[in-house]
Amino acid sequence: MPAVDGEIKKVSAVKDIETLALNPTTQTAARVVPIRRTREEKGKWKRNENQHGCSKANNFDDIKQTTYTERGALIEASRCLKCADAPCTKGCPTQIDIKFFIQCIANKNYYGAAQAILTDNPIGLSCGMICPTSELCVGGCNLAATEEGAINIGGLQHFAVEQFMKMRVPQISNHSLPPCPTQ
Repeated sequence: MPAVDGEIKKVSAVKDIETLALNPTTQTAARVVPIRRTREEKGKWKRNENQHGCSKANNFDDIKQTTYTERGALIEASRCLKCADAPCTKGCPTQIDIKFFIQCIANKNYYGAAQAILTDNPIGLSCGMICPTSELCVGGCNLAATEEGAINIGGLQHFAVEQFMKMRVPQISNHSLPPCPTQ
């Protein structure tokens, strides 16, 4: 333990957690993963073939529910297991931190959830409605084998971005930031 003026100072993990909660860090840029690498790793991802959602036959008869009330979204978000390996995030081609935005919704932090979505995917609302989640993020959800089924990630994404739009936060770009580096 570090000594300060001859005294022993105790290190508190709770104090560190409180400091992090009060001073959160944010990403300065989106995570960029080349599509080539995503396709190569896709074969390693867990798949749940018999999942409700869009079928592989490009048949859109099974329209998925994408609009939630606040109560419905909170109930759905509270079901998340917050898996350590987060197979849902691995299954997302836009690399959205799905576990984080679902946790934000469960804590009623809709702004934080929308920020996590829109930082990595500027067309997050459209993707929440049309993305074939049953083959991507929901296909890897560990709750798929349960009676209630996997988390409706597309519906939660749609809900978070809709709530953000209702906040009417002005979108102002910071021109003092340097442009993103090109590869």
